Amino acid sequence: MIPPISRRTFLQGLGTTLVTGSLTACTINASRNPTGLTEAALAVTPIIDPKTLEKPHLTVGYVPVNDCAPFAVAWEKGFFRKYGLNVTLSREASWANSRDGIIFGRLDASPVVSGAITNARTGAEGARVAPLCGAMTIHRHGNAMTMNRPMWDFGLRPWREYNGNLEQAGRQLQAYFQSIPPEERIWAAVLSSSIYEYFLRYLTASMGINPIEEFRLLIIPPPQMVNNMRIGTMQAYRTLAN
Repeated sequence: MIPPISRRTFLQGLGTTLVTGSLTACTINASRNPTGLTEAALAVTPIIDPKTLEKPHLTVGYVPVNDCAPFAVAWEKGFFRKYGLNVTLSREASWANSRDGIIFGRLDASPVVSGAITNARTGAEGARVAPLCGAMTIHRHGNAMTMNRPMWDFGLRPWREYNGNLEQAGRQLQAYFQSIPPEERIWAAVLSSSIYEYFLRYLTASMGINPIEEFRLLIIPPPQMVNNMRIGTMQAYRTLAN
C-alpha cells in the first residue's frame, strides 16, 4: 500500500526519468537512419561475424514495463550488434501474448513472468502445451500490493506498519470489504498461475480472508493496471515493487 503522494512522486521521478527512457528505446525508429539503428549502435564494431551464427536475425518480444529495460538498453547501445545479432523488438500487449508469440513461432524470445512458462508446460489457463523453459533470470524484484485511495482513506496502511500482525491487518481489510458491495470487491494480478496470484491468495488467506469467496481476482496486463485503477475497475492490484 503506497500513499498517493509517494506513488505519484515515484512515477513522476523514477518512472519518467529512468523507466520511460528505457521503454522508449524499445520502439525501433527506422527514420533515425537507413538501418533503423541508433547512432550509438552504429558506432559499435561487431566482434562476431553474423554469418557464423546459426540465426543472426531475431525478434524479441517485450511488455512495456521495467522487465524490458535490459533488451531496450542492449538495442539502443548496440550490444546486440556487437555480437553479430540483428534484433527486432516487438511490443506485446501482455505476458500471455509474449508467451504465445514464442509458442507459435512469431517471437524467438521474450521476457515473461515465470507463471507463463508454467501455464505453457501444463496447458493451464487456456495456454497451448509447449516445452518452454526460462533461459535466464532477468530480475528478482519484490512483490507489492498497490491499493486505491478509498482503501487508504479507510485506514489501511503499508504492511510494515502492522509489524507482522496478520490478524490486525485482516480485521481492517475485512471491515473494508464489508463497507462496500460484494461486486466491488475486485483485485487484480498480471497473470494467472504467477507468483503475484499465489502470493495474493496466500497473504489474504493468512489474514483469515477466503481468497476464493470474499473477492474476485481479475487478470489485467501490466501496462493497463494504472488506468484500470483510475477508472475504478478494481480496488487493488499485485505486481512488482520497482
